[in-house]
Amino acid sequence: MKRIYFVCSVLFSLLLTSCGDYDDSSIQNKLNDFKERIAALQTKADKLNEDISKLGYLTEGNVITSVSRNSDGQYVITYKDNNNEEKAVVVATQEDVIEAPILGVRLNDDDQLYYWTTTIGNETNWLTDDTEKKVPVCGYTPEMGVNADGYWTVNGEILKDNKGTPITATTDETAIFKNITKTDEGYLKITLGNGETLTLEVFSSLNLRLKANAVTKITDLSSPLKIEYEVTGASAEEALVTIAQAVNVKATIDKETHTLTVIFENNFDEGHVIITAYDLQHLVLRPLLFKKKLILKMI
Repeated sequence: MKRIYFVCSVLFSLLLTSCGDYDDSSIQNKLNDFKERIAALQTKADKLNEDISKLGYLTEGNVITSVSRNSDGQYVITYKDNNNEEKAVVVATQEDVIEAPILGVRLNDDDQLYYWTTTIGNETNWLTDDTEKKVPVCGYTPEMGVNADGYWTVNGEILKDNKGTPITATTDETAIFKNITKTDEGYLKITLGNGETLTLEVFSSLNLRLKANAVTKITDLSSPLKIEYEVTGASAEEALVTIAQAVNVKATIDKETHTLTVIFENNFDEGHVIITAYDLQHLVLRPLLFKKKLILKMI
């Protein structure tokens, strides 16, 4: 019995000695490297999100009024928003893109609205919501991120390829804006990181102001929604204001009172109206999105 006790004591001592001498520095270094990589990826995501917001400002219907370059070689693009307020975004381009950015925008030929896209590998597709519908740029900006395992996320959801495999985030150089040029005809050409090109008109003689948010939640389908509008700029007097498109709603314009009236059916869920102002030279396109607001009932 004493012999067994002695042997156990020796083994226990050896175990304690072994644990005390164990060097875990390699594991700690790997953990630190992983934490640093995640932090670097989050910094990359923050920069991409900043440029994604700028891309949204330029393609959601705002009127681009001028394009110039500052002392750092960055592009300063000014625009007038729905409230006729002039604002500016500073855009840095990067032609040597190693990795295509996840998010971009593309013009939809059916309704002439810009929608968000995702580029995975060499394939670009529409970004869709939970109901598999395309996500319009107007009134909505997706957010990129990196989760704790180092995978790309969009609005907190892990982004996957067409095989269902999560997309691993990399620290390779990427950019939303690859190249920007202004043509002699007065157009702004933006080449995105995935290679697609946007063509936007530059002018300052006309703007269309709508006294409504880009996205309006509708609580009462039985009441028509009345929205006032105002045409501003040097050519405002000769501009023609029309409804270019009305989807899932009925819309009319009263040109004397400068009022847009939108009527909703009982089965309305979501829809949009596109209003344009045209002075025979330039076209302003203002989209308005409408969604039925769900009312929670107490049980």
